[in-house]
Amino acid sequence: MARATRVHSTPPTNTPIDTTRRRFLAVSAGASVASVSTLAVAAMPTAAPPDSPACAPDPIFAVIERHRKACREHNEAIDIHMDFEEMGMTGEKLEEYKRLVAETDAAYDELEDAGLDLINTQPTTMAGIFALCQYITPLFEEDDAPDLPEYILYDDDTTATPAGALCYVIGRAVEDMMNAAVGKAVRA
Repeated sequence: MARATRVHSTPPTNTPIDTTRRRFLAVSAGASVASVSTLAVAAMPTAAPPDSPACAPDPIFAVIERHRKACREHNEAIDIHMDFEEMGMTGEKLEEYKRLVAETDAAYDELEDAGLDLINTQPTTMAGIFALCQYITPLFEEDDAPDLPEYILYDDDTTATPAGALCYVIGRAVEDMMNAAVGKAVRA
């Protein structure tokens, strides 16, 4: 899949939650695959040379922290901005309001960029996958996931929702780790 470069301001239509048995079985099967890959990675030798990719820090941790900071700053900017009302403002109060609007807009732009980085960054370790899953779970539990882009447009003109894009990235990370584990087993 291509790298996400833009977001649409129009959210996708809401789809109802699928509570069918088929959905439950599909989710259960996915969890089983994830647990098998966890066991496969856990069975891998733990001794790795200091300069190996296994010892390199996972980039997802920095991306998660950037997104967390952008969320906090955007929410703070909105809180301060909402304390002012534009109607009837003149002079210094109107200028302060305009400054707060600009700060809120800048904080939103940073939040959007951090959200795209979150969606585009593939974890490189099981710990990174776990951290990403733990971080995004509460974001998706909100009604409209306000701290993530609403709708993603990729540079090859394909589209996705944040949930679909993150599932793809996490799946690719697991696949890459499983392929690396198989490659090590074949070489051994």
